[in-house]
Amino acid sequence: MKTAKQATGTDVTRRDALKLSGLALGGLAVGGVAVGTRPRTVRAGQPCGPNGCDYPNNGWPTQQYTYPTGLDPFTPNTPLDDDEMRITFLGSTFPPSRRAQQMMSIFVEVGPWIQNPNGSTGGPGQAADSFIFDCGVGVVTNYKAMQIGYGRMDKLFITHLHADHMNDLSAIYCFGPSEDRKWPMYVWGHGPSGVKSPMPPRRLYDDGTKAFCQHLREAMRWHTESFSFLPTSWGEYPIPTRHSWGLPCDPVPVGDDAPDDGFGLVPIELDWTKSGQVPGDNVAYRNPTTRVKITHFPVIHTRKGSMGYKLEWTAPNGQVLSMIYTSDTRPETISTDQAKNKDANGVPRGVDVFIHEMILPPELLTMKNLGLTWPDHAYPNFNAGVYMAKTVEESSHTPQGAFGYLLSQIVPHPTLTVAAHFPAADDTVACALNSVKAHCPWVIWDPKHPNTSNMIWATDLMVLSVKPGQITQKLAVVSDYTFGAPQNVPSPLKTPKYHTADGLMDPTAQLDLTTLIPPYDKDTKTWNYCENGY
Repeated sequence: MKTAKQATGTDVTRRDALKLSGLALGGLAVGGVAVGTRPRTVRAGQPCGPNGCDYPNNGWPTQQYTYPTGLDPFTPNTPLDDDEMRITFLGSTFPPSRRAQQMMSIFVEVGPWIQNPNGSTGGPGQAADSFIFDCGVGVVTNYKAMQIGYGRMDKLFITHLHADHMNDLSAIYCFGPSEDRKWPMYVWGHGPSGVKSPMPPRRLYDDGTKAFCQHLREAMRWHTESFSFLPTSWGEYPIPTRHSWGLPCDPVPVGDDAPDDGFGLVPIELDWTKSGQVPGDNVAYRNPTTRVKITHFPVIHTRKGSMGYKLEWTAPNGQVLSMIYTSDTRPETISTDQAKNKDANGVPRGVDVFIHEMILPPELLTMKNLGLTWPDHAYPNFNAGVYMAKTVEESSHTPQGAFGYLLSQIVPHPTLTVAAHFPAADDTVACALNSVKAHCPWVIWDPKHPNTSNMIWATDLMVLSVKPGQITQKLAVVSDYTFGAPQNVPSPLKTPKYHTADGLMDPTAQLDLTTLIPPYDKDTKTWNYCENGY
């Protein structure tokens, strides 16, 4: 094995850092890489040696992830059991996307399964309640492959407004009403950061979720009008209220859309500074009918405002099932406190599923981004790349060793811990496992017996079935050529915005037809082509 010189903070000049600004590391902070700063000095007394992953890769494949192949298959649209909470990973990595992993998105459903919701007939049915946590670039492809219709995707909880966590909202919002979401899109997210621009005149931007939704609604006007010859509203939609959904504010659409219209976009802006220190001050959603409560808490990631969420669902037997999703964050104490999940008497109960981000150490991240198979510090720009990765890490993320330390602070341990936002491969996971076990020797990751694992690394289409006393891992079996999801279209539908005098859809109301070639030419009384499309 080759011996690599260890990089230090003094190996990189300002010029090196500026040259490396184009290295493929920007996705980690999505544009927040700080270049042009002075090189940092080495921290004294740090009791850490070189990597313990035995690179070169010691025979571990670097271009595949074999753990999911040991999971039982899952068939999309399998009805939930009454006591089941289902967690599906539709995106699981950081930018840039990989073919096997799109950017972050997690879909959570709770039972029971409703066969004909909202007066629909012929659809696949749906869970009693369902939620999206983040919707980064590319995830709609996976939602469609999983045959999840837009009507099941109406509640989106965004952890922070980075593109790899919210970009596909445009597709979910715009195309929902043309399928089976005939009511508004609800978007939870952080309020303004309160961080002033350092450039004169030091503007204080409104970078909160409400402003984001207002501008998205304006930007999508051409699309929404052009699709409004179709019915976009269900006539019997029970418009939620602040009370019925336990919201921190009234659910009012931005713009001039009706509160029951599919092109309504409703921001639920949250005070990201709250974490429940005052009981109830961080409730984002509490539905007494479906017995779901979702709370939020601040995390540390690139800019003030980033949040994590905790979902708690009371199953029919009265047992509470719980999930935490921290999204992107540096190691911090609020997440560990939330994961201890103390009851009203201060007794920690723990959580069923703890989902937290993890990235590669700066040295290995640089190795992967440069296409190397071992940390070659003699490679051109390698040390500058490590410096850049350290800078990103300091702004934004939790490397694998820090993840292990953070996990060791959570007692009782989560029933299942999931590392996400991570480029899963046999070698990266094997390396990360070493780091985590250095802090948590009780961690089990067993590719031969997956359901005995108490820690896993997420990949797309992984499905967790969470029941009282049991968590089962599965992997969805889908086709790369699946057409659109089967729909639960509600009934009755309202008259569309653009309609004929007798209330029917008018597909030509917005068109200039002067150059149209029609199927039938009235002047010559001849057919140009078949009206039926064949």
